[in-house]
Amino acid sequence: MDDFLEIIAFRRKQGLYTLLYYMCWALIIVFGLYAAISLSGIVGMNPETGGIAFSWINLLLTLACGGAAFGLWRLSDNCRVEYDYTFTNGNLDVSRVLNNRRRKYLTALEMKDVIRCGPAAGPAFMKTLNEPGIKRHNWFVNREANLYFFYFQRKNVKHVIVLELTDEMVQMIRSKSYLPREAWYEKDGSQSYGRRIS
Repeated sequence: MDDFLEIIAFRRKQGLYTLLYYMCWALIIVFGLYAAISLSGIVGMNPETGGIAFSWINLLLTLACGGAAFGLWRLSDNCRVEYDYTFTNGNLDVSRVLNNRRRKYLTALEMKDVIRCGPAAGPAFMKTLNEPGIKRHNWFVNREANLYFFYFQRKNVKHVIVLELTDEMVQMIRSKSYLPREAWYEKDGSQSYGRRIS
């Protein structure tokens, strides 16, 4: 039987981000309308000569307002971020979901490639962060949640990812010999071996 579990990490305190989301959309509408109005004034009639007149000011306003509307649209997606973690027989897939619409695949990590992992607290985590040339990826939304780190190398680059996992997923990751024997560290810095679940 396959070991399979999928969890979604979402913001537990969404109030401020919901307000920011609606503020972004109100400004998107304002800047979008202003860009459309400015666009219509780029080319017009010159009343003095009767010919065609080109307005650089309206062109700049159209570009600025259109750019602001686009930037706010991208920002609004980041107000509603979730992370999707899927564990299947020793392979952990991580994706970011923006505004329940756009999914960005982040990584696939085989547990056999993990050098060090455990709760994102304590000496093992701090040792990992102090590795020279390490790239840190914070793929979680709630800082007060149970955070876990996984340290690995890929293409000669050191990575540490910090994830927001449930106890059930942690137990599944540790339930069999998916991880290398000495990879798991507890909060106090001690190593756990075999199939022991804390």
